[in-house]
Amino acid sequence: MSEPFFTWSQLAEICQGTYLLPPGSQAPPGVTAVWDDSRATTPGSLFVAIKGEFQDGHRHALSALRSGACALCLQEAPEPEASQELLRLGVACLLVKDSLAAFQALARAHRQKFPALFELAITGSSGKTSIKELCAALFERRWPGRVLKTQASTNNHYGLPRNLLRLQKSHAAAVLELGSNHPGEIAELVALSSPHIAIISNIGQAHLEFFHDLEGVAKEKFSLFTALPPEGCAVFPYEARGYASLQAALAGRKYLSFGDCAQADLRAEYLGRHADSYRVRLTWKQSGLTRLLDWHLGGTHQAQNAAAAAAAATLAGISPDDIILGLQNAVLPGERMQVFQRDGITWCNDAYNANPDSALASLYWFAELSKNAKTQVAILGDMRELGASSAQAHLSLLQKALDILPKARIVCVGKEIRPAALGLKLECFDDLQAVRKIKPEFSPGCHVLLKASNGLKLYQMPNE
Repeated sequence: MSEPFFTWSQLAEICQGTYLLPPGSQAPPGVTAVWDDSRATTPGSLFVAIKGEFQDGHRHALSALRSGACALCLQEAPEPEASQELLRLGVACLLVKDSLAAFQALARAHRQKFPALFELAITGSSGKTSIKELCAALFERRWPGRVLKTQASTNNHYGLPRNLLRLQKSHAAAVLELGSNHPGEIAELVALSSPHIAIISNIGQAHLEFFHDLEGVAKEKFSLFTALPPEGCAVFPYEARGYASLQAALAGRKYLSFGDCAQADLRAEYLGRHADSYRVRLTWKQSGLTRLLDWHLGGTHQAQNAAAAAAAATLAGISPDDIILGLQNAVLPGERMQVFQRDGITWCNDAYNANPDSALASLYWFAELSKNAKTQVAILGDMRELGASSAQAHLSLLQKALDILPKARIVCVGKEIRPAALGLKLECFDDLQAVRKIKPEFSPGCHVLLKASNGLKLYQMPNE
């Protein structure tokens, strides 16, 4: 029999729990996996019932048992029907004070089983998922088939533990994404992992409702560096050097900066469209080495994402030639800079999320992509969690949209963008269902940009 994921005694110790029902005499030595989603539960695994803001895992304990879970971790006594099923099946039941904390503790303990794992952690106001995918593609050049990466954008206090619990002995490296919208969250997340390299993608106007200003954003993001070991390496945009909290977070650690200026340790110059691709010039300052990258991702922001990934790969010992090959083969997940045609209309879907910086980058990308289009339509939705700066941020974005796309039809969606839209006499719709009514007005040869916070679900617009 293979070694258990965790033994019964390890579960109780790590979770700081007490067995309401101990494992029976016929029970295996321990559990084979750990899940917090009853739909994913596998035979022989532990189901951790987490009580969240919108879902209570305790309500799905019975479903987990029917999927083959051999143990439950609960912070509340099981419901009567589940209790009867527990007794009938002889399933172990561990009671803990906080099931989310127990889930995170199990993830931390599992990560510690792999001291040789080379780990990269990424955070920032935007670009995290893109850089994660680029870094994973680069790491595959050194460790083919042995790189674990964050699934989709599962980067919060639920998602990071799920990804850590996917680690196997076959993995040589991990590329992990960490997200935050409240102060202190990065420190809590990075405490679960052990990064060797940490990347800050950028410091931008995201979640200002909770961080208040850019210095607050910077302090939160730079807290990732404080978790690095003394020999760890930091990667950050050159312009971040102006934040007071940076030097304290670096504490003398080795670092590489990236940017589009000559002073950056790794410079990325976006050269625009080149034949059927986009061209970027990458320059390694220390060696003076230059490489041209022809790839499928347009826009200056993606050039900077490439520079961030290249800097991390350089620190990981990956050669410039392998870096170019890896970047050329990288693929971004859905709703990020997707370009596809449907009924003669070109959809430019970048609607996974939005803040003032990423939305501006999308506008420049779309302007370049659609400059020869018959018509241009930019559908811009709410940018959420901006707090007191929301009204001005939306107004500024729309003013820039009018400058960048002077011939385009600008369409707005959402309640937060409405005041700015009305002030500029632009079309505005309440939601996805309402804005869908204008689709019949799009004709072949039209290019349509979709950009908004994920909650508006603008990415669904092309589907009907």
